[in-house]
Amino acid sequence: MRKIRIGIADDHPLTLRGLEHYLLSLADIEICFKSESIGHLLVQLVDTPVDVLLCDYEFEDDSYADGLILLDRIRRMAPLTRVIFLSSHSSVYIVSAALGAGAAGFISKRGPDFLNLAGAIRVVKSEGIYLSESLASKMLATTGRPKETGSHPGVLSERESTVVRMICDGMSIREVARRLRRSPKTVSNQKNAGMKKLGAKNDVELALIMREWNVN
Repeated sequence: MRKIRIGIADDHPLTLRGLEHYLLSLADIEICFKSESIGHLLVQLVDTPVDVLLCDYEFEDDSYADGLILLDRIRRMAPLTRVIFLSSHSSVYIVSAALGAGAAGFISKRGPDFLNLAGAIRVVKSEGIYLSESLASKMLATTGRPKETGSHPGVLSERESTVVRMICDGMSIREVARRLRRSPKTVSNQKNAGMKKLGAKNDVELALIMREWNVN
C-alpha cells in the first residue's frame, strides 16, 4: 500500500523537529518536505505534491499569516491536498471558520489532542474530517447539544445508520459504496437523508452529533 505523503509547515523549528521525529516512526507515512515559511511552503506544494499538509494556523513574520487567507491560497495551488491546521489558539470561531473554509482537520498544540496526530492524518487521507475530542466538545457547547434538540441516531434507518457511521469513521463515499456493494449515488442519498434527519448541515456537524451520542 502506498504511504501517505505528508508536508509539514510551521515557523517554529522545535515544532518542525518534533513533528518530524514523531512521524518518522510511522510505517504508513512519508514526510516529503518541511517548511518554516509560507513562501517556501507554496513552492513545495507545487514541486512536491502531498496528500496531507500539517500546517500552523499562524506564521508570525508573514503578511499572509492569517490561516484562512493561507488556506485559500493552498486550495487554489494544491486543490487535492488535505489540510490539517495546528494551533495553540483554538477558539470555536477559528475552528469553525477554518473547517467551513475547507480545512480537513484542526488540532490544538496543547494537551493530549496532539497525541492523536497519526489518527487525524489517516482520517483526512480517507476524505474524512478530523476534530479532536476537546475541540468537538467546545463546538457542541457553543452551537447547541444534539441531545437537547432530539437529534438521536435512532431516527435513522439501518442502512442510513451504517453509511453515516462509516462516513464519520473517515471513509469516502466511494469507499463506503465499495465496501457495502452499493452505488456511490445510493450511498450519497443515504448519507444526505441521515444528515437531514439528524439536523446536520455538513460533515462536521454530522461527526459532532454522532460523537456526542458516543456512536461507534
